[in-house]
Amino acid sequence: MRVLVIRTNGREEIHEIARALAVSTINRLIGADTFDAVNLRDGRVMLCDDNGWECRAEPRAYGLEMVPVAPRKPLNPKATALYLSVCQAGTTHQIAGDVAIALDEDFA
Repeated sequence: MRVLVIRTNGREEIHEIARALAVSTINRLIGADTFDAVNLRDGRVMLCDDNGWECRAEPRAYGLEMVPVAPRKPLNPKATALYLSVCQAGTTHQIAGDVAIALDEDFA
């Protein structure tokens, strides 16, 4: 499968990776232990470092919500622009760390 990595410095890299090793390879490529997926609504997903932000747990009526406090990694302007393009108007969160973009169907 083909993966596009967007680095925090704006550099883009294309990697061909084995589908069977996709999760571990993507974690290694973006320097993450785990990742979250953002649906880009065009058949692609953006995989972001789950620990890119320091978060705190805040109680809500439905349970706890993890609220970002400070970035642990450099902000990624290109990835943030992609994220904001699919978010509700007024969203201000930014993506921290390198990201990988792949076809959603590759994870089915």
